[in-house]
Amino acid sequence: MNQSGMPVVLTIDDDQFVRESLANFLEDFGYTVLQAGDGLQGLELLAAHRPDLILVDLRMPRMDGLQVLAKVQEVAPEIPIMVVSGAGDIRDVVEALRRGAWDYLVKPIQDMNILLHSVQNCLERARLQAQNREYQQSLEESLDKLHRTQKEMIHSAKMAALGDLVAGVAHEVNTPIGVSVTAASFLAERTRQIRELYQNGEMKRSDLEKYLSLAEESSASVLSNLERAAELVQSFKKVAADQSSEEKRAFDMKNYLEQILVSLRPQFKRTPHRVHMDCPEGLMLDSYPGAIMQIMTNLIMNSLIHGFVDGLPGEIFVSVEAAGDNVVLAYRDTGVGMDQEQKERIYDPFYTTTRGSGGTGLGMNIVYNLVTQTLKGSILLETSHGQGAIFILTLPKDPDRVAADSAA
Repeated sequence: MNQSGMPVVLTIDDDQFVRESLANFLEDFGYTVLQAGDGLQGLELLAAHRPDLILVDLRMPRMDGLQVLAKVQEVAPEIPIMVVSGAGDIRDVVEALRRGAWDYLVKPIQDMNILLHSVQNCLERARLQAQNREYQQSLEESLDKLHRTQKEMIHSAKMAALGDLVAGVAHEVNTPIGVSVTAASFLAERTRQIRELYQNGEMKRSDLEKYLSLAEESSASVLSNLERAAELVQSFKKVAADQSSEEKRAFDMKNYLEQILVSLRPQFKRTPHRVHMDCPEGLMLDSYPGAIMQIMTNLIMNSLIHGFVDGLPGEIFVSVEAAGDNVVLAYRDTGVGMDQEQKERIYDPFYTTTRGSGGTGLGMNIVYNLVTQTLKGSILLETSHGQGAIFILTLPKDPDRVAADSAA
């Protein structure tokens, strides 16, 4: 553009009369016109001034118009280029358009208004294409930002779930440890008392028998409660490690599901709801346990938050069975179910019916992505209002084998 905001046009023609005629005509309409006598000079002006439009002849010394077209397409494909040539053979027209010409006019131009109309059309088309590129870039940047934000929110949701797990297990472990401390303190006090009786020569047989009975009961209480705490801690360590990593390993499905349910026990402790599990012994998977942990956690929390909202005791049934190279996990709750809109949108990111209560709408989207992408499986939902919800997950025993077979 020149200082007045009008486009700059570069004319490339070895005929000086043609060049000056084009320049005089276009300058009358406010265009700035640069003139070049051949293709090489035209490319030099192109590099120096970056014009908004190029008018080029085909037959020129040193570098012809087709060569100019090829070079412009290489270095500045966004600049429109028109061929204005006395070579009116249809083959020249086709070749010029194939090389990237935006229009083709035959010299001598009888009606210069045709030239003006073509120039205006090419410049308007170039403007729209530039605007479209800007929109496209802006859209790509917005989508990239959205994807980054979504990944950050998913990561935050995972960490929030892990934080809830830590808090729940810490609270759950506190009870058996507290009982153990009380029992140990009581035993220490009775040990001090029996020692005093012994040192003073006042200990009777009945005192010793009472002490031994008390010691046995206290030791049993301490041992059972510490074993319970150790079980919780071990389940938490395994589940938390899997949830915070994406490592693949072999594991027993039944044992792992039991560990998950133990770690989620604090969520049910003060509710009337119950979980039932049916899984065959020895069902081995070489998969991603962290993904299964996240899926089960989100499904169970979805039932607790959204399914069991009517105040009635609810039940969750988890059943697993082998099906060739896959396992089929059926998750069912007896909650309020979903209407058609909720069913259709349940996997949409950021869709939630409890946004005012802190819901992010990412839980079931995470489940869907983990099932279909990480575990290379499928998920089917069956539900209706008032009839609970059933999720049928078909998961390969080895997701990487499925990916390798698909690639082959």
